[in-house]
Amino acid sequence: MGEELKRIVGIAIPLIIICIISGAALTASYDLTKGRIEAVEQQRINESLSIIFPGASFTETGDYYIATVSGEEIGYAFIAGGRGYSGSIKTMVGMYKNGTISRIHVIRQSETPGLGTRIAEPDFTNQFSSKRIWDVRLRQDGGVIDAITGATISSRAITDIVRERAEVVINETR
Repeated sequence: MGEELKRIVGIAIPLIIICIISGAALTASYDLTKGRIEAVEQQRINESLSIIFPGASFTETGDYYIATVSGEEIGYAFIAGGRGYSGSIKTMVGMYKNGTISRIHVIRQSETPGLGTRIAEPDFTNQFSSKRIWDVRLRQDGGVIDAITGATISSRAITDIVRERAEVVINETR
């Protein structure tokens, strides 16, 4: 039994050392790239803001941004995020004070290449412009948005996350 224990310990100790070194390397690489990742994410958010309300200035409230043009509040911008078919979706939404969508812009998504990724294309995202938040549903669900053929789950996911987050923001601002 002593020989067997020596063999197990002889295998376990190098594995434990490898795990510790790997964990330390992973932590160090995360710490080195964290700032850059956050900067890129903020750049994407800023680009999205300028796309959904061109020419507006924004004041961040914590939960959403207030969009103003020439000192007049015109609406709100906010991030809507959730789960799609194969990953997460993060979208910037512009909404006028009356509950009409200005535009949406997909910040990040990890949907199926060639199908679900089409949720980020203008042919799909432009459908949201000038729609009341309560109408932002797929046609087959009683709304006004056409699903992408072959990507119904991704299409439904983005309409749901946009509508649900818009309803929260409109209720917070009234």
